[in-house]
Amino acid sequence: MNREEARLELDATTLRPQDASPEARAMAESDPELGAWLTKRTAFDEQVADVFAASIPAGLRESILQNARKPAKRSMRWILPTLSAAAAAMVLSWTMLWPVNSEMPAWQAESLAAVTKVEYGMMKVDHASHDLEALKKQLIAHHSPAPGRLPGTVGLMPVLACKRIKVDGRPASIICFEIQPGKEAHLVVVDNSGLSGAPPQLKPQFTNSKNWSMASWSDGGQTFLLATTANEAELKKLFGLA
Repeated sequence: MNREEARLELDATTLRPQDASPEARAMAESDPELGAWLTKRTAFDEQVADVFAASIPAGLRESILQNARKPAKRSMRWILPTLSAAAAAMVLSWTMLWPVNSEMPAWQAESLAAVTKVEYGMMKVDHASHDLEALKKQLIAHHSPAPGRLPGTVGLMPVLACKRIKVDGRPASIICFEIQPGKEAHLVVVDNSGLSGAPPQLKPQFTNSKNWSMASWSDGGQTFLLATTANEAELKKLFGLA
């Protein structure tokens, strides 16, 4: 088995590593590059699986199995396909909407995953307020980072809420702003001490993934990700670049 064969086998079994052959697992342990790729790929697949699991209605599996055990009725031929189609539609919709990809630095992938959950109501905010300073105090009181300074007009957007999260195993924060009517922009703040893949100081990097536009930068000991489903031009205006 060569490295590419092992990679393909490991890629197909990230969520069920016990299904990979001993040879492929041994190669991942002995090959640092392959091992690093597997760790990153597994983390990405687990994030996607968590979102899929959260989006499926509670009890759907049990309902399907319970109905399958009942005596066949004429209407049953419609029930199971309908339930299965509903579950499939949810998975498909999340596949289309989920913006995280395995090419992102781990900190950015984790940040964007949390932002996506907040955006689509799958994760509740901790505090709602139109006062940025009040939200900062809430975050600091709960030992989560609050932004020291923000570039351009980022901090002048109407503020909505905040959420405490973890990124790279360390406390991080999300502050939700309104970038334009009906569109939010979510600012992730994380301590960048030893943070792998942190963006450069005071120079925003702009990227896109699915329907998300993002800017990332560092300022002193903090790293930021500002993500929105508004178009990139609106995002760049905040930095005086459009």
